[in-house]
Amino acid sequence: MPYLEVKSPQGNRRLELNEQPITIGRMPDNGLVLADDRASREHCVIEPHDGGYRVRDLGSRNGTRLNEKKVQHEPLDNGDVIRIGKVELRFIDPDQIATRKKRRKTPDYQDELRRERRKQSRQETLDFDPERDGVEVQTDYEKKLREIIDTAPEKPFSERDISLIDARGKTVHYAESAGLSGEKDSGREGLRVFRLILLAAFRARATDVHIEPKTEEATIRLRVDGYMLSAVTLSPQIVKRIFGVVKILCEIDTSQKNTMQDGHFCVNVKGSRVDYRVSFTPAMHGQKLVIRVLDSSNAPTRLHELGLTPWMYEKLRNVATKDAGLLLVCGPTGSGKTTTLYSCLREIDVEQRNAITIEDPVEYSLEGCTQIPIDHRQGHTFVSILRSVLRQDPDVIFVGEIRDTETATVAMQAAMTGHLVYTTVHAKDSIGAIFRVLDLGVEPHLVANAMNLVVAQRLVRVLCDTCRKPVRPTPAQNMRMGTSTSGVPQIYVPVGCRRCLRTGFIGRQAIFELLEFTNDMRDVVLRSPSIKRLREIARQGLFTTLAGSGFQLVANGTTSIDEIERVASSE
Repeated sequence: MPYLEVKSPQGNRRLELNEQPITIGRMPDNGLVLADDRASREHCVIEPHDGGYRVRDLGSRNGTRLNEKKVQHEPLDNGDVIRIGKVELRFIDPDQIATRKKRRKTPDYQDELRRERRKQSRQETLDFDPERDGVEVQTDYEKKLREIIDTAPEKPFSERDISLIDARGKTVHYAESAGLSGEKDSGREGLRVFRLILLAAFRARATDVHIEPKTEEATIRLRVDGYMLSAVTLSPQIVKRIFGVVKILCEIDTSQKNTMQDGHFCVNVKGSRVDYRVSFTPAMHGQKLVIRVLDSSNAPTRLHELGLTPWMYEKLRNVATKDAGLLLVCGPTGSGKTTTLYSCLREIDVEQRNAITIEDPVEYSLEGCTQIPIDHRQGHTFVSILRSVLRQDPDVIFVGEIRDTETATVAMQAAMTGHLVYTTVHAKDSIGAIFRVLDLGVEPHLVANAMNLVVAQRLVRVLCDTCRKPVRPTPAQNMRMGTSTSGVPQIYVPVGCRRCLRTGFIGRQAIFELLEFTNDMRDVVLRSPSIKRLREIARQGLFTTLAGSGFQLVANGTTSIDEIERVASSE
């Protein structure tokens, strides 16, 4: 089989050639990576051609030299030498030795041929050693991960810049770029692949990483913009090493494989810290690992970054900075409720007011706030901590979620006694949230007097600007969008390209439904609450449904009509 003999200042190595082209250059996504400053990012390619192989220059700045002569593209014969900086690549094809075409003979060709035979007889061509030669050959799974990594327009760091920090805050694996990484054992490959997976999650803006063992391999999937995308498949041996790295970072018992195991770790990348929550669970073919990415850099941090319309922004900010009352945010899991309330908390002057959060668990650090995690094993529940917090002289209280009657009642009472309370509940829309609280058994007079504003929200995917396609809306689509967006000449639909990982969408944006509690609405809640009556009162003021907010984004070209109908069906 033909191969390339790579001669570097450190020694000789061999790279087998097959039917796949091999690109050569300094970029890490090349098939053959050279650590030589004279090599271009993508220098040249060795590719099959007319039953043999040829070398083709890829517009390199120093050119590609074949037998000391610059070429653009040229067939390769046995013994041909390609020179790139200080690296020499010699093409060897044993099958051509006897039947070589007399194409580019030089006076010393027979001497070169004899030297090649002597080298082969001494078996001086061995496998690559990247650390010794500065040359790297990528595996199939690494190439697939690189495809995801390279889709991001900005690449401020690489996997070599990732430091892994364990649950106690101690750096276990230093960034390789810092020159402090000392891993030389067989686990190095698992560590390197794990860093690549984390980097792919960074670049794809993934919120979760799933490593799922199958019969003969393991599948790596990323949750991007709420959807699961298959990234790569790995061998059981590499996955076993990755699991070992993660368990050591989380200080989890590596011998246990048939129990639920939870933990956390974090990484440091050039001064920025990202936290991860880890969950192992036993499955049919072994443990499954899910890693939740808690990267605050991908989420809005202030209220004006949420994409609210001007009147919604003013209304929400006004309620969020009051001295007392209750702000209730509703929606399904993963709809961004906590992000919205964190943004509201950042509008408060924590130097002048005492803000306390009760969460399960604490996801992001809020400067100036006292954050308390739930611990059921110690008997620390929402209601027990909330009762204790009320004796801590709070001004603002964030209760992560209302799950039971007692928590809801105490939160409502706190809102009526001079505290500003933020909380969430699982409900379909703003009016449904009122009935959800009433169904928990909270007295109607508490709901009517404590509630200030109910916010319902969803996250919709944003169309990729690179590949979105304009189309003319059909009459049925115009009818569904309603009168507020009627007459739109065109809307956009997703297509899919390399930049958006073939999904047609990049990123997400929230849509909102705000229901302000007026005196008329309080009267209805106190007497005989009904969905129809509450909706009639809401429409007397500024009120836009979730679907209506979404269709405004459709008219602006931000998202597609199918995406809005998926997350917020119209009435």
